[in-house]
Amino acid sequence: MVLIVKNVYFRSQNLREMAKKEEENLIDVGRAYTNSEEFVEKNKKELTIGVAVIVLLIAGFFGYTTYMDGENKDAAESIWKAEYYFEIDSLDKAINGDGQYFGFEYLSENYGATKTGKLANYYLGIIYKEKGEYDIALEYLKDADVGDNVLGSIALGSIGDIYIDLGDYMEAIKYFNKAISHSDNSYTAPIYLNKAALTYTTLENYGKARDFYQQIVDDYPNSPEAVKVKKNLAMVKQLAG
Repeated sequence: MVLIVKNVYFRSQNLREMAKKEEENLIDVGRAYTNSEEFVEKNKKELTIGVAVIVLLIAGFFGYTTYMDGENKDAAESIWKAEYYFEIDSLDKAINGDGQYFGFEYLSENYGATKTGKLANYYLGIIYKEKGEYDIALEYLKDADVGDNVLGSIALGSIGDIYIDLGDYMEAIKYFNKAISHSDNSYTAPIYLNKAALTYTTLENYGKARDFYQQIVDDYPNSPEAVKVKKNLAMVKQLAG
């Protein structure tokens, strides 16, 4: 009888300790992440990361198809120099050219309806974003309209990235959602689902953040994002209650 009482006592003590520890963990998570500014600083890089990689993907696609389609061969052959200046961070020459080769601005103005011109608009949007000239960046990115599913998603997502920099999180979410809806391909959709989830977490809308993270895990289990978001998913599940 004494042994049974002791076992019950220790079991109840263990349950109390476990409950206390769980409560402390929840408080620690809340303390660490409910400060929006702190969360933004910790996740700003992830919200805007991948721009250079995405631009190179676009460049590869457009460079190949423009040449093969025979659309404005001169422009397609000229853009490589502007791309080179972009890659070495000589952004003014990338925009304006070097006196021998065209820059993105010339290609945008003179070949805007072609694949080369649309690619130039992408580059100009990214360059002006890096310069902090967001209105100009938005104008070029919104003009870089493409029918391709992947590239169309990237255009919309890049606009969302700019609104993150501007601190307009709801507008950013709007464009991340547009990017997701534009195409559910396994490359871009998990990226923008993750960005939307991070942004909702910044806004302390943990239920929405949870839903976006869960969609990555459920719909794109083989994507790099599915592995990365598991910790954040567990965190927002706790905070959402």
